[in-house]
Amino acid sequence: MTIAIATPLASSWQHVHADWWQDAQGNDIHRVEIDGDALYHCHHAGSTLPWDAVATSLDEAMAIASRPPEPRYTTP
Repeated sequence: MTIAIATPLASSWQHVHADWWQDAQGNDIHRVEIDGDALYHCHHAGSTLPWDAVATSLDEAMAIASRPPEPRYTTP
């Protein structure tokens, strides 16, 4: 399998394992295949959620995970 990365953000991402990418800030992208479709789960460093967003391409996932996470508001 060959994955072409066309985005300029790609230089800040390291391909850690077969379906896992990580940037210098600790943000992660995991590729998951479900019913033959590839989805990319984005996880922002320090987030308590299992993932913060889902994308349908690696370029989209890198763009999402590279921007600061949106603030989350919790109730006491």
